[in-house]
Amino acid sequence: MADGLLDAGTEPVALFRGPAAVSARRFALYRGNLTANWQRALAGAYPVLEALVGDEFFRALARRYAHSHPCREGDLNHFGAALAAFLGDFGGLDDYPYMADVARLEWALHRAHYGSDEAPLAPAALAAIEPALLGESRIALHPTVALIASKWAIGHIWRAHQPAATEPLPYELHAACRMIVHRPRWRAECREAGIGEFAALQALARGEHLGDALERAADAESDFDPGATVARWLDEGLWLTATPPTTQGELR
Repeated sequence: MADGLLDAGTEPVALFRGPAAVSARRFALYRGNLTANWQRALAGAYPVLEALVGDEFFRALARRYAHSHPCREGDLNHFGAALAAFLGDFGGLDDYPYMADVARLEWALHRAHYGSDEAPLAPAALAAIEPALLGESRIALHPTVALIASKWAIGHIWRAHQPAATEPLPYELHAACRMIVHRPRWRAECREAGIGEFAALQALARGEHLGDALERAADAESDFDPGATVARWLDEGLWLTATPPTTQGELR
């Protein structure tokens, strides 16, 4: 029966009692419900993508995706994890190359929404670190944080499709964009970052020292303000922990 649900070319009517024609119609209802569940699950994670391609295309996309990436667990919140990569190879969107990056942003927001409830680093905890050791400290980003870089204006595209949007869809979509996804309180959010800020967060994510990360930011953006930026990161809950060096060998 499960094979029949996934393969529209089969009609496992022999599994059921009664006339074959009646069983086939009833089985078609199950198959239709399965497709609808796929669509609803993906639409919950990718509302902007659904708005961009339209309901009919999105339904067909959900069906194609489900056949190539069948759900292996009961929680459909994980169902769309591979959709961005799938879109990159999906021929039906060749004329819209930004779709995969829009999907990456939406999936990061989806993961942040259902992500860890661990408390972010408090300013007092950072202030407790000796100033001389602060630059050598390693920062762990909060698990809900994601850094999404794109050569397309995915931030503008996303904002233009929000319920209370006041920003129209940009005419020029080929524009570099760096997005920070986070969940400062109870709701996942995203915002654009400058090249310096983004470079610093990428460095922290790679495990570099705070001082080195801030130097990378200053090299990338001449007017980068480390004090104001760190304060904003703490307010937004982007950091989980700050670990100073514990041995002389860790100091440079």
